[in-house]
Amino acid sequence: MKQSRADDRNPWLSRLTPFRRTPQPRPAGAYAVPPSRANRKALTTWQDEAALKQLRHLANDLGTSQQALIAEGINHVLAKHGKQPVAT
Repeated sequence: MKQSRADDRNPWLSRLTPFRRTPQPRPAGAYAVPPSRANRKALTTWQDEAALKQLRHLANDLGTSQQALIAEGINHVLAKHGKQPVAT
């Protein structure tokens, strides 16, 4: 009895796996997290378009990121209420 064609190809196909263009499935819970996002959580807010535009322009004028400006604002609010500034 002869093996099926698929069985004949399996050893060759397994050798080609490192050259696949499609991403391989990751195990559940295994996500690549960039070091800059380690130990951080996302915070989403809804703001007026004008406020976002001003934030973009201010960040550009100061040569910093919008995230740095938002962290500075969070720290100001925390300090105002007697809390330790912790946002980075």
